[in-house]
Amino acid sequence: MKKFACSTLLALAATSMAHAEGLYLGANVSPSSDGKIELANGGATSQRGASGKAVPFGVFAGYALAPAWALEGGYRASGGATRFDLDPGYRLEVRASAAYLAACGTWRLDEDWSLFAKAGVAHSRVKFAIDGKNAPPGESASKTGLYASVGAAYQISKDVALQLEWEHAPSVRHEGFDASMNRLALGVRFGF
Repeated sequence: MKKFACSTLLALAATSMAHAEGLYLGANVSPSSDGKIELANGGATSQRGASGKAVPFGVFAGYALAPAWALEGGYRASGGATRFDLDPGYRLEVRASAAYLAACGTWRLDEDWSLFAKAGVAHSRVKFAIDGKNAPPGESASKTGLYASVGAAYQISKDVALQLEWEHAPSVRHEGFDASMNRLALGVRFGF
């Protein structure tokens, strides 16, 4: 997945080197999720919340093909492991990430405000690891599917904008785990 994101960003950078106008870069952050797991032990089911949460982040780059259309690629990650305490002495760590390539359409409301939507393909990946004595090896699962996003941007200056967007990437399911990849993100975009 990192190869996919790096290849996408390099391709965007290479096409825009000849004509730097229209290139943009950005970063965003999201609130930590309140993940929960359900454990079945001896016929009884208990629910446990996360004992440690990471701050999800994302980076993206794009190239404006026309004033209202752009091609964008990005990578987002959980920013570290979300931890769940299991039986005494054991801890489950979950790390999630996604890379995407999408077309982006922008509708300008006025000089400062605009709305945008993105549609494309994303590859989501989740890594699971259990820490503890004689713990099993870590596992991972992934899924490729639809990427979609809608949001609003406020132009601070000619080349800097604040963005608020809702993103959807494929959810990953693996042996009873269901990792949702949807998120609300606040970010900044820099144009060149």
